[in-house]
Amino acid sequence: MFAAHVHADRRQRLLDSVPGPLLFVGHGERPRNLPANAVPFRQDSTFWYLTGCALPDAALWLEDGRAELYLPVPGEEDALWHGPTPPPEALRDRYGVDAVLPLHALPGRLQGRSVRTLAVADAARTAELARWTGQALAFGREHGDPELVQAVIALRRTKGPEELDSLRRVAALTARAHVLTMAATRPGITERALTAVFEACLASHGAVPGYATILTQDGQVLHHHGHEGTCTEGRLLLLDGGGEWEADGYGADLTRTWPVSGRFTSRQRSAYEAVLAAQEAAIARCRAGVRYREVHDAACLVLARWLIDEGLLRGLGPDEAVERGAHALFFPHGIGHLLGLDVHDLENFGDLPAYPPGQGRPEAFGTRNLRLDLPLEPGWVVTIEPGFYVVPEILGQPALRDRFRHVLDLDAVAAWAGFGGIRIEDDVVITAGLPEVLTEAAPKAVAAVEAAVGVGTTLEALLA
Repeated sequence: MFAAHVHADRRQRLLDSVPGPLLFVGHGERPRNLPANAVPFRQDSTFWYLTGCALPDAALWLEDGRAELYLPVPGEEDALWHGPTPPPEALRDRYGVDAVLPLHALPGRLQGRSVRTLAVADAARTAELARWTGQALAFGREHGDPELVQAVIALRRTKGPEELDSLRRVAALTARAHVLTMAATRPGITERALTAVFEACLASHGAVPGYATILTQDGQVLHHHGHEGTCTEGRLLLLDGGGEWEADGYGADLTRTWPVSGRFTSRQRSAYEAVLAAQEAAIARCRAGVRYREVHDAACLVLARWLIDEGLLRGLGPDEAVERGAHALFFPHGIGHLLGLDVHDLENFGDLPAYPPGQGRPEAFGTRNLRLDLPLEPGWVVTIEPGFYVVPEILGQPALRDRFRHVLDLDAVAAWAGFGGIRIEDDVVITAGLPEVLTEAAPKAVAAVEAAVGVGTTLEALLA
């Protein structure tokens, strides 16, 4: 948790750019299946950014340099079930606000007032906010006041020193968890057991998964959240997982791919080295002023050159392959996204944080999944995550096969059936000079990866 003055400074900078009054609500607790059995609580990121308050059902009023925090009044039996609640004066000092007031007083504060506000992911709280303000709000669609949206984006997109410090620490922890998972890997261990190794490392250091952990031998399924498999000799294992601090919400996003056996086959090694070269080319382009689309294209060119050399694409050069989108048959997503308080930071506002005003995402195959297309600025944190995937649903799609029939070698593609997928991802800070790679402690060179696999005690052995 950051010092209260950090959040107070953020609130003042926001009020300096957008006149108040401003009203923000946090998330409430949501039942998992029974009223008293809630899903794990996670505060709305903008509310957390402005307050440091991770209490459910909170609200914040900002006006004329004054900050009022509204909280539910504890019920008669709250202390029995949940422990004592600090008095309002203690909470006021903890969060650095001018007053802590009962939530039931907020509708009266709103009486006859016009406020700027934002929708949140909690549908019940957004509906309540819409009733209070009379505004049309819907998370992911009707974001709220446009000026407020843009001001929040501008504030949160550029990370301050305390945010970068938190991101560095969670990146280092996430890298350690990846290394431990590599060490526990060997044929016969289950994907579920390896997921437990990864997430236990996070938990033991005060973090939780920032998103549903992807640990799978079916790496061609980009967001494969099942862990039903048993690790098999000759297959590749892909782990896309990141920790998030319970104390402040900042998280990492890291992917590594390694052979279950600890040794890449010649085909696996060739593809892996191509993805790694693509990632290194993209990271090298992560400089202030460089358009993120150029970072994406740098990776695509490297992969296209390898696809041609490997015989999967034919009859064209790398530049033409990228221009026509042929490379996207094997690399169908964008190079990465913003990172911070959310794994896809600020994406609750759609493409507004990611594209210039008036510019939407491209519709062409190969670029329509690009999540960012702006000149990079110092203080931004982005992921760089190229991949190579053999996806039957793409390669067998009649429209795509027809479109690329003159450049896609179907016999060569058939020889790669069942390969799976490779992705290599790091978190990168844009600076005034060279990019800073936050997750570099996780091995990714071929020799380093092979040396890390299978050298530790498995979770199953520890629990035997």
